[in-house]
Parts: sequence; structure tokens; C-alpha cells
Amino acid sequence: MASRKLGIIFLAAVILSFLTGYHASRLLPFLPIAGGGDMFEYITESFQNYYYYEIDDDAINAAFIAHMEATIRAYAEANNDPYTRLVATPLSAVPGDDERFVGIGISFFMEGAYLRVLDVYRGSAADGKLYPNDLITGLVVDGVDLEFVTLPDQTSILETLRGEVDTVKILIVYDPDGIRHNVEVVYSEILTPTAFAVDLMEEDIAYLRITRFSEWIEDITPGTSKVFADRLLELETTMLLDHPENKTLILDLRDNPGGALSALHNQGQSGLLPGIVQRLLVRDIENSVFSMIPRSGKTILFNGGLNQPKPYHIVVLVNEQTASAAEVLAAGLHFNGGYALYGTPTFGKDVYQNTIRLRDIRGIRYSLVYTEGRWFYNDGMSVEDTPLPVNLIEQVGLHTIDMPVYMGLTVHDEVRPGLGLYQQFFNIYYGLDGEDMLRTDHYFDDATLAIISQFQLEEGLPLTGHLDRDTAIRVHDIYMETVHDWQQDRQLMTLIDLIKNNAS
Repeated sequence: MASRKLGIIFLAAVILSFLTGYHASRLLPFLPIAGGGDMFEYITESFQNYYYYEIDDDAINAAFIAHMEATIRAYAEANNDPYTRLVATPLSAVPGDDERFVGIGISFFMEGAYLRVLDVYRGSAADGKLYPNDLITGLVVDGVDLEFVTLPDQTSILETLRGEVDTVKILIVYDPDGIRHNVEVVYSEILTPTAFAVDLMEEDIAYLRITRFSEWIEDITPGTSKVFADRLLELETTMLLDHPENKTLILDLRDNPGGALSALHNQGQSGLLPGIVQRLLVRDIENSVFSMIPRSGKTILFNGGLNQPKPYHIVVLVNEQTASAAEVLAAGLHFNGGYALYGTPTFGKDVYQNTIRLRDIRGIRYSLVYTEGRWFYNDGMSVEDTPLPVNLIEQVGLHTIDMPVYMGLTVHDEVRPGLGLYQQFFNIYYGLDGEDMLRTDHYFDDATLAIISQFQLEEGLPLTGHLDRDTAIRVHDIYMETVHDWQQDRQLMTLIDLIKNNAS
């Protein structure tokens, strides 16, 4: 009986579908079946011709961007490739100097017509005035609010925010509690060096850090290769070449996500400066520093450029965020230069990417960043299959956690994403362990209430017992002071001790 009922339902559905199709064919004009051409254009034209609602340029642009993003994501997901993606860059920021910029000193992402603050550069105009997760919604111009939502596009917003050195502007800012602040800022030049030295106050140990690898752009930015060469020359002139057998250079590649290949190697192109690999490693035709294999399968070899090794010692610091081109450099320094790696195991990214410009839409440049091939070290070894040999130095303290970001007022017996980072902060700050450790699952329990109250009393803050903005700001300040203090960097300090003990 049941099967007969199902059969009747199926038959009714077929008849209904048939009748619906029949009536639709009588009511609607005949439409051709789409061919193998541009399906997006075909669908858009169909909407423009037959859709009940009006399709304007903004809707078409939004649909096209979603179309690009979905296509790229589908291909990337099909190949389990997290590195292939659509990248959107405001044209007002292309090209830009990777070593410095004039502004208020924040990094941000566009959230519709607003700017969501990601980070604030220490010592900039925004330092102490803006904080991560603040939302910039407009400007006060001659006493009148200029809301960004009234401007035509993101390019107009960014152009409105442009300013020369000493320009004064008043920002309309809403904190995560929804409270408005009018923030006056004075524009200045912000230094963002991709390579820089730090005086460790050690007679025989120099330190040079590379944060990322940027390319040279004529009349715009010198590129990391040039910046690195200048810093290295200064260190060699002032320290490293004076009794070099007793000197050591610490090259810090921690948290370096990679970047432009030209910063590592100029590939023999005229007009380009030698890359970092060429400046640090000996040219050996029989043993390439690294190789790259694109889809064509043709292996491209890269060699060092020195006639003889550097006369001083080199040690390399890496961690789990050392990736891509930074791993290429670390591998070359170890296997071709014989230099030891210290820290924690690297990321393990053995593929490299290239970029294709797709389209400019309303002041935004959309580009395809795609995986082009794989790179290998030590005659065909993959960093994903065979991790680099790193002498383990565990990091400790606040350097081991991400920056706590205030998500809004959080009170007792509440669960809020982001609270867990504050709980981790207090565990480290107060040295809590065992049963005394705070839970870190974002739940505001009695123990968290007690610790926050203690912190507020010690710091002279209003005793609310809540995770409020004043408390979050003080946590932020302590965190930033600590992670930017090299003397509180346990990995670095341990490495310095190892170097000094080996020399004695």
C-alpha cells in the first residue's frame, strides 16, 4: 500500500512539473540555451532583459566580484590549495613604499564604508588614541560630520583620508561598546622597514631581522634586497669584519610569511640588485641553493653569488610562522652555508605563488594570486615532506599568545569570543599554573572575575570587575611593551647565551 501511495505521489509530481512547464512555455518568450561563452555575461543580460527588479551597475559589479571569488575558491578547494585566492587592493595604495608611508599609523581592513582597525604602529599618531577593533566611520570637517557612507566608493574614502606630514584630521571613531570618540591625529611618516638591525649591546653579536620580502619598484620602493644590503654593510663596517672569526650575526626570520622572489635572487635580470641569497651564500654550480618547478616541469635553479663564504658566523632564528620565501632562505643558509637554525619548526610551505591582474572596479584592483609551482632544497627535498632541522628553543611568556583584542564589555557569567586571550594573558602575567590557572574557553567565571578585579586595583583602574575598555587598553599596552622588548624575548636571549657559551 505504501509503495502504491509513493507511486501516486511521483506520478502527480510528474504531471505537475509537466503542466508547469507547459504553461510557462506559453507565458514566457522563447529563450535560447546558453552556449559555452561567458556565462556571467549571459546570466547578467538575462536578468537585465527579464528580471522583475532593476539591475544597476553596483549590483552587476557586486555579482561579478562574487563570481570571480566563487570561481577561484572552487578551483582552490578542489585542489586543497589554501594559498590561491582573490585579492582586492585599493588603487590609491598601488604601488606603495613597503619601507615607509605617511599616515596616522594603523593597519585596517575595509568593512563596507568603514575602516576596522587591525593594529596600531608604536610611536605613531594613532598610538594611545586608537586600538584594534575600533571602527572609523568618518571625519569631522569644519565642525561638520562627513560620514564615509555618503561617499561614492572605497577609493573616495581612502582619498579623503590621505594627508601630508603634519596634516591634522579629526576621526569619527566608535569603540566596540558603540561609544563615539572624536580622535584628533597628526599625520607623520611611519617607518615600516622590511629589514632592520637592533643593537643587542653585545660586543661580538650582531642582529638583523627580516619581516617580509618586498620587490624593488623603480622610484617607489627600494625593496628588501637593498634595505638588507644597507643594514648588513653597516653591521659589517662597524662590527662584523673586525676580527670576524669571533663575531656572529643572528638573522631573525621569525614571523616572516615570505614575499617577493626577487628579494632572494635576481635571476640574472639586468637592473636588479643581487638578492639576499646571492649576498650570503657562495656560488656553487654543482649545488643550487634552491630550485623551483612550475607546471611545465622545467626545473629552475638558483645559486649563491659569493666567491668565498662570509668570514663571520651566522645563526638563524625561525618559528612556526616562518614560511615560503623565508623557509627558502633558511634552508639555503643551513644546507649550503652550514649555518645552524634555532627556534621552533617552520611552517612547511613548499609551494610558491604568482599574481595575475584581473580587473579594476570602482577604484579597487582585483588580482588572482595562484599557486604556480613547488620549491625544493638540498637537491630535491620538500620542506613539507622533510621539515628543516631546527635546534629547539621554546618561546615563553606573552610572546606565545596572540594580541588580546577587545570585543566589547564582558561581565561575570558571560561567554564572549575573545575573552580566552585575556584569560591566557592573565595566566602568563600572574604566573598562574596548575589549579590556579584561569580557564581559557571564553567563559567569565568567578576566578576570572577575581583576577580582573585584582588587575584593576593594581593598575589604578576603576574597580568594576568587568572586562571593560579601560582594562582592555591597559592589557593592550602591557602586551605591546612586552612583545617589542627584545630583552623579554626568551628565544633570542637563550640564543645569545648559547653563542657566548660556545665562544668561551
